[in-house]
Amino acid sequence: MSRMNLRIPARCGSRAMLVAAALALAAPRSAPAQDTATDAQRSATRQRDSSTERRNGWIVGPLVGLPGAGPEAAYPLVTLGVGVTRLAPNAPGLDFSIGTAPYALAFGVIPVAARLGPSIPLALGRDAFFIPSAGLSAVALAGEEAAPPAFGWYWGAAAVVARGSVGLRAGVTLHRSFVDSDSQLWLAEIGVMHVPLPRLTH
Repeated sequence: MSRMNLRIPARCGSRAMLVAAALALAAPRSAPAQDTATDAQRSATRQRDSSTERRNGWIVGPLVGLPGAGPEAAYPLVTLGVGVTRLAPNAPGLDFSIGTAPYALAFGVIPVAARLGPSIPLALGRDAFFIPSAGLSAVALAGEEAAPPAFGWYWGAAAVVARGSVGLRAGVTLHRSFVDSDSQLWLAEIGVMHVPLPRLTH
């Protein structure tokens, strides 16, 4: 009887050790496999999300400009304005700007210049765009020496690089008058803009 009592616990103990060893060996193998599958799923989700994110909306902000003609820059006539661009990557949009030259205000003259035309924001990445545009431009004088607006046409391009909702814009436009087609003016501009945040597209 004593032999039976000794053998049964011994057999149970050995079986328990074998089961524990098998579980210990199996657990580490299954856990990393599950973690690896989870990491792969997360990586695939991130890639899918980043590939479908795009900025879409309006680029709006102040612009500081330096006008000139030929190689000469008109430093006293530095302009302050506001620029608005419809941002739809690689699709036709709209570019609009209006501004004035504060220096002329000291002489009782309020110059107002504006331009409006179609543009195409070409995506260089999710956060960088090259934006060519062309259209109509106009300059008018208000105040003591008011004058009717003079119309012309313009063409040019700008680059916008964004980080979050803040972007830096720099560009140059060339302007010609409908009346005097021989004269050509240029305007170099730079500004800090509000840029729409990237959003998932469906």
